[in-house]
Amino acid sequence: MNSTKKPEKKTRIVLTCDLGGSQTKAIAQIYPDGVPIVLAMSPEVADVGKGSIERLKQQNQVFQGNTAWVGWREEYYVLGELAKTMFAGTAALRDLKYEYAMPKIIGMLWLACRKLNQDYVSEVFLQLLLPPGEVNDGKKLAIELEQLLKKGVETPTGKVKCKLRHFGVAPEGSGIMAYRRRNLQDKYFQKNIGMLMLGYRNASFYLSTQGSAGKSETSDLGMSWMVRQFVECTSVGLSKDDSRLINALIAANQADFEPFVSLSRKTTEPEKQSDLKLFQQALPVVRDEYCRALVRWMRNIADLDEIVICGGTAEFVTTELTEHFENEGIPIIWNGNVSIPKKLDTLDLGDRVTDVWTSHISHIKMLDKNLGHDRQGRTLVPTDNQPTYNNGKVPEDVWIQQGFMPMHEGV
Repeated sequence: MNSTKKPEKKTRIVLTCDLGGSQTKAIAQIYPDGVPIVLAMSPEVADVGKGSIERLKQQNQVFQGNTAWVGWREEYYVLGELAKTMFAGTAALRDLKYEYAMPKIIGMLWLACRKLNQDYVSEVFLQLLLPPGEVNDGKKLAIELEQLLKKGVETPTGKVKCKLRHFGVAPEGSGIMAYRRRNLQDKYFQKNIGMLMLGYRNASFYLSTQGSAGKSETSDLGMSWMVRQFVECTSVGLSKDDSRLINALIAANQADFEPFVSLSRKTTEPEKQSDLKLFQQALPVVRDEYCRALVRWMRNIADLDEIVICGGTAEFVTTELTEHFENEGIPIIWNGNVSIPKKLDTLDLGDRVTDVWTSHISHIKMLDKNLGHDRQGRTLVPTDNQPTYNNGKVPEDVWIQQGFMPMHEGV
């Protein structure tokens, strides 16, 4: 990716990554004055040989926003939709996130360079969100990533080669909790606040005890748990890896059962209708089992004054969780009351980027402090009366949200 003649001016990219089980998400910007952009790629990854990469080159595969490949030391990985359709790649839900973090991070860095129209990048500042139980794995990642980027990593458009200036690891949800602290101000130090992060792969719980970090735990009670239960409960040949299934479950949650019909493997209309009836009966049972399992898990963790609930799976069980916590007399703060700027949400991901967005702002605040950059009241995202830029400077902008706590520098 680097040209033979290096430009005089340094190009710095800040990248905040969330390696979600249903989607890899990131926010990237040119530092310090670039406007953040949202990046997303489907979560599948497949390790392949060099011959497979040569075949992709010969086929002139066009790599856009939802697929990529990266390679180093004769190791190659295909990412995203192509990994799934061509190489039977999986989202690796049973593995720890950090195990496939390296190719995904580099894939998102390559995508960021493409979307920001940067053929040459001199320095990268990276922050990675991991479940609380995997945060310490960041040390190993930092050392290896620094070495790889120094030597250069193969990509569809040439080598990505740059200096890793900073590698931070933060627990999932830490940005949202920082936002909540800003809103509560002094009251934050008088409350026991729990945060429940419901993703596709897992569920994470974090406790702030009167301002001090308390327990943090991760379980496998993500949306994938519910999908497996639904497949087992119906027993009509559904596949938990069928991407249509999750969309059908979400639609059915809004009383739209039409997508369920196409999931049936039956050949006659009466048989399809029989399956549809079975799906409709099984869904509320599985959803109830899921919520009971969540509540059972959390009940053994802590007494709470309020709970912040976020993550894409939370929308699926909003009714049940609301009923439970209302009965317990515990207020729910959905998504930490964070508002995603409309001009940032170009991929229409809504609340699914709440965590990575708040963490990115904390990341930028930390970099500004350590690098001595004074924004003088300017913001990352232009307001409604200002133009949207993909990169470069934005005049007269103002911070949309202020008071974010700096993240841990991590490594």
